[in-house]
Amino acid sequence: MTQPTAELLAIADFNDARLDEDEMVARAASGATVVGEPGAWQPSPTGDEWEAHISDHDDEELLVALRPGLPRPPEVMGGRWGAVVASTPDPADPDADSPMPAFVHAARHDPARVLAEVGAKRLFNQRWRKLITEIDADPDPERRKRLAGIRQDLDQVARHLAAAHDKHPDYRSEWRS
Repeated sequence: MTQPTAELLAIADFNDARLDEDEMVARAASGATVVGEPGAWQPSPTGDEWEAHISDHDDEELLVALRPGLPRPPEVMGGRWGAVVASTPDPADPDADSPMPAFVHAARHDPARVLAEVGAKRLFNQRWRKLITEIDADPDPERRKRLAGIRQDLDQVARHLAAAHDKHPDYRSEWRS
């Protein structure tokens, strides 16, 4: 069943808005101060480097270097790397949960990676949106039918991208695949 153009474009708009939010948050994280002084760090055009690390003193840390390619010096606060978050394990509670899994997750989803994913998803959304409008404008019924069949698979991808944000107040349950 072919979906109405307006509904598909509403999904595209919703996905674009979520990408805008993801980009804004990633850029804010990338330009944030990590050494305690406003303006001390600037985002790198090639992206940041994030790392989860256990220090020589057993502190669990999430580190960031906003100048990629620099080696992590032994003293991480020495101007090239900064600790975004650090936690010292409590020797009195050896069963306490470690924040390291969260640090590894944060490092894996650093701003540079998020921005790359935003770019890829934005490209998909632009091409999908173009296909939606081209089908409506194509005067050849056979070509429209063929393109609509291709587009239906892409419609499902776009719906899945939207469903990743199903708790957002603008998400519509009828978009669920």
